Amino acid sequence: MLKRLASRVLPALALVSLAVAAPGCKKGSDSGGEAPGGAAGAGGAAAPASDEISLRYKPGAAKLKESGKLSLKISGGQSGGANVDIVGTLDVSDAGGDKLKVAYKIDAVNDVSFTGVLQPKPKEGEEPKDPKAELLKASGARLVDLRGEADEDASKALPENKKPEGEGGGMAGELGEFLGLPELPETNLKVGAPVTKERETEEDLGGMKIPIDEESTYTLVKIDDASGKRLAEIKIEKEGSGAVEMPQGGGLLSIDQVSEMVLVFNLDDQLPVSLHIEQTTAFSAGSQGGETQVKIDATYEQL
Repeated sequence: MLKRLASRVLPALALVSLAVAAPGCKKGSDSGGEAPGGAAGAGGAAAPASDEISLRYKPGAAKLKESGKLSLKISGGQSGGANVDIVGTLDVSDAGGDKLKVAYKIDAVNDVSFTGVLQPKPKEGEEPKDPKAELLKASGARLVDLRGEADEDASKALPENKKPEGEGGGMAGELGEFLGLPELPETNLKVGAPVTKERETEEDLGGMKIPIDEESTYTLVKIDDASGKRLAEIKIEKEGSGAVEMPQGGGLLSIDQVSEMVLVFNLDDQLPVSLHIEQTTAFSAGSQGGETQVKIDATYEQL
């Protein structure tokens, strides 16, 4: 969702691309460190036991209105922030082979503001661009599996992602990309039984790759059917850390992340209802360091 900021801001600020569990990072090997009660599977989980559920999106077409708010704060040697409040449309279609195409576009911008180092700076001789107008240009599409994990390479070739030169992009356009389907747990879950998994991932920060050791705990908190639909509330807690030597003697780049996500998922319609994310990333790059804090709230309404 903030995944491509790395190529457009100062190197230290590339760390904000780690703010959300979203398409763009290359997944490494799974260590298999999972607590009893779960079953692994990237695209499709093992058949659940009678008291377990498997969260997957339904194959076929769907259309959703997503209302999303994002708040980003950076502190340390460089500081700044961004606030975005938008409404957009997700047009989901069957892409074959247990794949979905999720086309997204922004329909309304209720708020967009930048401060400090994140404030867009026009090129010499150019007039400043209106962030709201730039954000309204944000659109595109992703190919995802039934768990919502994107195939970035295949997504790049989609016609929705080919824009005329000079259209969209920039900080506002990049922030608009947090629209999309939430990524679902790969494990089967049962109420009140946390499942912990350890994983090695690799993040690409503008061409510099950093290995991350990540531990995730998935908890199916409850299933509420008071609305007539079975709504599952899932809590996802993640901790991750990693370090790599920067090129040309730049010192060590290290990252420590802590995040908590709460997802409400409609088990009958196999579609998301709401998502809340809070993540803090502490980082150091050579002699400099800082912290990013990200908060996202999104709701989804079927159209």
